[in-house]
Amino acid sequence: MSTIERAMRKLGGEPEAPNGEAAPDAGATPEVHAESAAPLAEPQATAAPTHSEPAPTTAPPPPASEQGSGIPRHKFGRAALELDFERLRRMGFLVPGDPASRLSEEFQQVKRRLIANTAPGAGTHAQRPGNLIMVTSSMPGEGKTYTTLNLAMSIAMEIDRTVLAIDSDILKSDLSRLFGAFNRTGLYDYLAHPDLDLADVIQRTNVPTLSFIPAGTIREGITERLASQAMVKLASELAARYSDRLVIFDAPPVLAMSGAAALAPLIGQVVLVVEAYKTARETLKRTLQALEHVQITGLVLNKIRHQAAGGNYGYGYGQYGYGYGYGYGYGSQQPKT
Repeated sequence: MSTIERAMRKLGGEPEAPNGEAAPDAGATPEVHAESAAPLAEPQATAAPTHSEPAPTTAPPPPASEQGSGIPRHKFGRAALELDFERLRRMGFLVPGDPASRLSEEFQQVKRRLIANTAPGAGTHAQRPGNLIMVTSSMPGEGKTYTTLNLAMSIAMEIDRTVLAIDSDILKSDLSRLFGAFNRTGLYDYLAHPDLDLADVIQRTNVPTLSFIPAGTIREGITERLASQAMVKLASELAARYSDRLVIFDAPPVLAMSGAAALAPLIGQVVLVVEAYKTARETLKRTLQALEHVQITGLVLNKIRHQAAGGNYGYGYGQYGYGYGYGYGYGSQQPKT
């Protein structure tokens, strides 16, 4: 039985599919923590709301029989993470049940191209799985975590798709905070401890088609773990287990850490978030050079100002191209994550 099969069967008593395989796991909800961006070119005079850091959530001590790694294990009867939809809505995120909006339409455009690339023989690298998607940026604060969560929510609203979001940016752990899973056992614990099962780190959520893997608790050897054989094996299993699932990694910023460059070769699609009016062209060139061994699927131009009918400026999306892949974008009033 594969690691994925074991994980799916242990996620809170999920039923088995008719062919004996475990049914896909369920979805999750966030809490935002703003990043502080390093100053680049043409700073934007729009301040994102800052939110206090939630108190770390700790699990009860494991039984003595499960203390081999010293990492808490949460196999049976674990409650789903409860995303606070109203809070997310106020922060500018997509949430299930909301009517169509400019933001939802913009993410429709982004996800349609990504989903199209998951088809056999599509535009992704032949040896890299198209259903594994990495979202990154050049520097902190450009909106990669905001993009990751909204993209995951948008895909989770599809009729025939499931989504697994993974926080691989452990130094910030902003996606884990959004999901209310900061400092819980997660990706880096799994990579560091072979005795952990995937079921110990996957979290179901109150969005039935969205599940989540927190960043974890281990903050040593980050790049080495993303480049390890354990990560290669995990990526391979996640890509192969369910044909209807998209796996989205919120990766570290490329120029702030080398973790994104280590993870990228395992990923079929790489989405690069660029902050409008702020990210310098030279910064973008350095980022693309750091990722020259992978193909950038697309660039998301974030935080574009648009003038509304009443004369007020809001945010919107626009086309962005830099000679790499295709350009697409989105925008809204959102925190810098």
